[in-house]
Amino acid sequence: MRKESDFYPTPNWCFETLPINFNNYKTALEPCKGDGRIVSFLENKDITVDWCEIREGLDFLEPDFDFGLYDLILTNPPFSLALEFIKKSLEISDTVILLLRLNFLGAQCRKEFWQNNEPDTLYILSKRPSFTGKGTDSTEYAWFVWDKTNKIEKGIFHI
Repeated sequence: MRKESDFYPTPNWCFETLPINFNNYKTALEPCKGDGRIVSFLENKDITVDWCEIREGLDFLEPDFDFGLYDLILTNPPFSLALEFIKKSLEISDTVILLLRLNFLGAQCRKEFWQNNEPDTLYILSKRPSFTGKGTDSTEYAWFVWDKTNKIEKGIFHI
């Protein structure tokens, strides 16, 4: 049974272990705030953070929502809408970091997208996260990174 609005909070260790210099960023957007743990993490890094949360009436994918530009987008999007989140994020930020299933790299329906929008970096989680607190699923996850600024090392890494 799926949780309403695909609400699966990201365990703190997933983003706390990212080997990124967050001092490079002044502004950020968290498009799927959830319970606010990524927002708090970024704010504790002295980053000014805006956020959206569909359960609070702020839908990141709303076509008329007026976004500015952000230095960073960091989020765990709903899997069913991940491609839409990636596309919109790439329009409004030079550094986009999304937690996705590794198998998101597959599927014929995303082939053309991947051919034109290959991520610069993958941070593969060597430990499977539990999004429910009741154990892990049998899926591997990674932080997919698109970075136009070259502030993040390019390649495939395990964390």
